[in-house]
Amino acid sequence: MDPSVPAAPTVSSTTYPADGLWHGGAGTAGTFTLADPAGKAAVAEYVLNGGATQTVVLTGGKTTVTVNPPTRGTHTLTARVKSAAGIWSDRAEYTFRVGAITGELPMAFVNEIAEAHFADLLHPHEGLEETEELEDEIPEEDDTPPGYIEEIDPEKPETEDSAAQTATTELPLTSDGSISGNSADGAGQTLIDLPVASATAAQLSETGLVIYPNTQRDADTIAVRDSENRVEVFHQLRSSEAPQTFTYQVDLRAGQEISAVSGNTVMIADGQSNVVTFLSAPKAVDAKGTEVPVTMKAAGASIEVALAPAAGQTLAFPVLLDPSGASYDVTPSERRYCMWNPYDCSKARDMAEVAVKYAKDYYADSSLWLGKGDAFRHCYWNALMEIYIDHETAYEVATRHESQSRGNDKEMDLRNNKKGRAIGRYYNERHSNGEASKKARSSCKSNLSRGNLWIVKSGRLVRSNA
Repeated sequence: MDPSVPAAPTVSSTTYPADGLWHGGAGTAGTFTLADPAGKAAVAEYVLNGGATQTVVLTGGKTTVTVNPPTRGTHTLTARVKSAAGIWSDRAEYTFRVGAITGELPMAFVNEIAEAHFADLLHPHEGLEETEELEDEIPEEDDTPPGYIEEIDPEKPETEDSAAQTATTELPLTSDGSISGNSADGAGQTLIDLPVASATAAQLSETGLVIYPNTQRDADTIAVRDSENRVEVFHQLRSSEAPQTFTYQVDLRAGQEISAVSGNTVMIADGQSNVVTFLSAPKAVDAKGTEVPVTMKAAGASIEVALAPAAGQTLAFPVLLDPSGASYDVTPSERRYCMWNPYDCSKARDMAEVAVKYAKDYYADSSLWLGKGDAFRHCYWNALMEIYIDHETAYEVATRHESQSRGNDKEMDLRNNKKGRAIGRYYNERHSNGEASKKARSSCKSNLSRGNLWIVKSGRLVRSNA
């Protein structure tokens, strides 16, 4: 008699295949085949979702059982087999999804569908790892792009209070409302109407998503707030009957204009204030994790975002289409540059928000203006732009951002920007983007503590360890 531990059984089902998609429904029975790979086991046990254990006899090392999933959602069937010597195998786990995802669905199930397939997209900043502070000696050099001419705008003195103010992006209470981009001083506002066929109220899910369920046939609108400035708006398309084109209507006011589309991004600029609003549609992903091409068109005050599957591409539903909206206060020099480079500028401003987040996590609020938090923020922002965009954009945007600054405030930021770009280039040449960004963050912290960045103390520009 063979005393070895048998292999875990195989589990299969044509009713509820383990393909990551949704099948059947609550109370709809399905057949599952349990099989010993060696074909010798005589007995098997199986359990649905940790419930009661069922024991069955195998014939020729396999059997078919009927399982009735009680609810829609994700279920797990575990099974093991026993050899003729009475030795149990390891358990096999078989995960399958139950429920029709078409028609009118409750918010909780819309949330479960979204989290099951797209959690990484919906929560991109969760679980970020920290690394030890790095002490690499990274040389600085004159990194001014050839032909660059600095633009100086009328001075706008910054104070501790004004530095803490930020433009905001607000979501509507119902899906037939508008995303509102507001300048920090309240002087400017941009309104973008959400695409909608059925008006539904915003609901907050248990995982922190803002969900407008059933806004179109077999489709939902989902929003995630990244920061005060930025919201991600997703369209979850649950079947081929869902619309694949969405039109955003901009309520253009006097002095506002829309840039040309660049990299599936447009910028809405307000000539009466410092606020600009970006609308981007970088990608879509189907239920199998396959990217789906996206197009963006602008005509007048209308911005159209649409799926554009490649020739022969078959979509696995649900599909998540990922437009995002963000509003920022910029200098006139930044605005002029960004009208011609909305895609790069949108990414640059997103990187700025990431840097702000970590500065607030690491340093006291009182240091976020002219202090250590401020120095770290500028260093890490510029490093991120070098890593995720390119050097010219990093230099242009960061330098134009100082076009209304003067004196030690400006000099501090320019020096820390330059150090950050050197750090970004150094690690970008040696690592993947994700690893480079972690090392750059640690390097900016280390350079700050070693006095290689700059702060203003008692009105004087001094080393960051002073």
